[in-house]
Amino acid sequence: MRAYWVLATVIFLNFTAGGAMMPFFSLYATSLGASLSQIALIVGVQAAVSVVSGLIWGRVADKVGRRKPFIVFALATMAIASFTIVQVPSWPLLIPIHAALGIASGAQQVSSLALMGDIVHGHPRRGRLVSGYRMSGSLAFSVSIVMSGWLSEQIGLQGSFLYASGVYALSFLISLFISEPPPITQTGTRVGFAGLARGPMRPLLILGLSFGIPFSAVFSVWPIWIADVLGHGRATFSQLWGIAAFVEVPCMLIAGMLVDRTGRRPIFMAGLIGFAFVYLIYVLAPPLEGLVVAQVLRGVAFAAYTATALTMAIELAPPEERGSASGLFTSAQGLAQISGSWIGGPLAAAFGFQGLFGLASVMVLGGAAYSFFAFGRVRPVNASAPGSGGT
Repeated sequence: MRAYWVLATVIFLNFTAGGAMMPFFSLYATSLGASLSQIALIVGVQAAVSVVSGLIWGRVADKVGRRKPFIVFALATMAIASFTIVQVPSWPLLIPIHAALGIASGAQQVSSLALMGDIVHGHPRRGRLVSGYRMSGSLAFSVSIVMSGWLSEQIGLQGSFLYASGVYALSFLISLFISEPPPITQTGTRVGFAGLARGPMRPLLILGLSFGIPFSAVFSVWPIWIADVLGHGRATFSQLWGIAAFVEVPCMLIAGMLVDRTGRRPIFMAGLIGFAFVYLIYVLAPPLEGLVVAQVLRGVAFAAYTATALTMAIELAPPEERGSASGLFTSAQGLAQISGSWIGGPLAAAFGFQGLFGLASVMVLGGAAYSFFAFGRVRPVNASAPGSGGT
């Protein structure tokens, strides 16, 4: 399991870097003069490029039978791009940098997920292994975002991006030591993207959109709502975000164990219903204590959704098409991020932040209802493997 631990270290560092800069994209663009709609454009460009990039990298990784080269390339690109962000004098120059981040993030996400699927293939406890892998990212993100909030208060937002660049560089060096398992023998004719999307992966892709669109819409403007509209400041908003990430850490592993024991449907529904309540709490614009409660619930709900989604993403396709399946899954997430990022700002401007939060709650409740009917009919490709569990 050496490969598992090396890859877990890489994701730990990646989430450390992400926690340092991702929450500050909108605030940094605002400091360069960008409006809410322009912020949506900047972040949406990255997501749009990532969608196409993930599909391409996933297919290529399947054809060459390799994952590591794409991970190494992606991390080098992310280190350079996050360093370059702080060099630009105006917000339009952020657009090509975010496009480069989209190319790199597509390669990194798809290749890492496919490689993790290769590593845990057939393992009776793959649900908890996958959730443990993702748990390391939650731990890193929670620590990093709290520290980066303090850093941004001390030396400005640029310090957070420079810190992220250094961490990505370290992750790049460690990724050179990743070892890939032997290729798994092909089990049949490749069905391609269309066959995968029409088959057992369809419910997962639909739920990726129904969860991701409101999530991205809300949290593309959430830092502005917390820091500026409610007046809590940058440090407080980063600490609130960190609370959710800290809660995710133990809950992610617990959710993975429950996925192995009870199946996918109840855990998916719990995650989506939990987010509906999170958004409803935001609608009330509570005092700081209420926001803390919302963030605790967000951590539990996010763990339930993510542990289930990642486990199914690596189960529902044959091994020789795991890269393509990972590309479809991450592209669905990317489409959700595009849509959410582009509509989050305009919806908040048109209906207010509370109106946006109310719409988000309705949408995830619809996803929960769909998951109840859909997942009873879906079984993973390797369902016969020991401990695969039901759905």
